[in-house]
Order: sequence, then C-alpha cells, then structure tokens
Amino acid sequence: MNNNDRFNELFIEFEEETKKKVKNKYLTLEKCIEELKNKRYNPYLREESFIDFCRKIRNIKFHGTNDHYFLITDDTIQKLEDIVNEVKHPFKIEHKATKNVFSANLHSNVRKIMKEMDEKSYTHIPIYSDSSEKELVGVFSENSIFQSLIQKHTIEVSDNTTFEDIKECIDLKNTKEVIKFVSRDKLYDDVVNDFIQEFKDKKKLSCVMVTHHGTSKERVIGILTSWDVIGR
Repeated sequence: MNNNDRFNELFIEFEEETKKKVKNKYLTLEKCIEELKNKRYNPYLREESFIDFCRKIRNIKFHGTNDHYFLITDDTIQKLEDIVNEVKHPFKIEHKATKNVFSANLHSNVRKIMKEMDEKSYTHIPIYSDSSEKELVGVFSENSIFQSLIQKHTIEVSDNTTFEDIKECIDLKNTKEVIKFVSRDKLYDDVVNDFIQEFKDKKKLSCVMVTHHGTSKERVIGILTSWDVIGR
C-alpha cells in the first residue's frame, strides 16, 4: 500500500472515530472537530493545525484533484497513525499522573519529610496510618501548617514531631484546599478540564489523587497537581 492509499485509509478511520465521540451523526467532521477542540480534548486541541491540514488534503483529493499534486511523506503517515491511535485510545489519568508517589505515615518525622519535600519540590503527599499504606488518613501539603497557624494561632514542630502530633493539619475534613480523588480509568483530558473549571469557578483545585476506584480510602497510585497542568 502506498502512502496515498494509507493516508485515505487512516483519515476515514479518524473521521469515523471522531464522529463516534460526538455522538451526533448529523454534524460534519469539521463541526465535530470544533466541538471536541472547544472541550479541550486531545489530540484535537494539541494537533489542531495538523488535523486541519489533513482534512483539507482529504477534501481536495476527494473532489478529484490529481493525487500527484501531493507528496504524502512517511512522517505524515506516522503522525496521522499516532493521532488515530490516540483518538481510539485516549490517555487515562494513570498514564499521565506522577507515579512512585512519595508518602509518609503517622509515625514519620515531620521535619524530615518537609525537608525532603522541599528538596524534591513535592507539594502534596498522602499520609497513611502506618507503613503498610492500607489506610489513608490525610494529605500533607505546603499549606497544611499555614492553615493550622491561622486556625490555632500557634503550632509547634520540633525535631521529634510526628504526623500523629499534627493529625488535625492533614485531615481532609479540615483542609481549605480542594483535593479530589479519581479513578485510575478517568480520562486525562477530563481531569485537566476539572482543574480549568475549578479555576473558572474561582476555586482552588490543588491536586488530584489517583486511586484504583477513585475513593479516599485507597492507596494513592498517582498525583496530578495544578503545577503539572500549568506545565502541560
């Protein structure tokens, strides 16, 4: 199969899969792409120019223009293949969130953990009841001590302080931050849109904790922070 034939085959597949996502058989492909791009779904947003380029070539070829006017390169085919694959298999949050999550437990030394967080630029870490990591009891962040100072006016963190001693600082019920728990199967673009919507609503979604089923009672297997989204 030459590149022209492969291009036609891939673009037909792209069109079919794109229309499935919109679930409106009466919309043109151009309208479908626009709707998905406005929802900030990828690859429609990220690859907007390339997709539009391919759509225009397909339209010209479809209306009978001589194929020899176009040189479909191997790079074009490879990129279109990657886009079709992403449309068919969009990234889930578990593929994009930070893995190998740094954590602590109630018996961990607060100063030692804070130092490591500072050195490695960690903003949020899950805190478990013990080293087995079976029971999540809270989340410690840069904001935890600050909020505790405001609420209690004083807090002591000595060389011997453990998270058990400042348990109220990490309790999810006490935090002013917005921390969400999502299932590992949730689409990455949907999570990014959650951050954007919270920002529009003038709220602060600080981070998303990824667990197997999306509950706060499970071990955290990934974290996505607002800084990760800004970097995107």
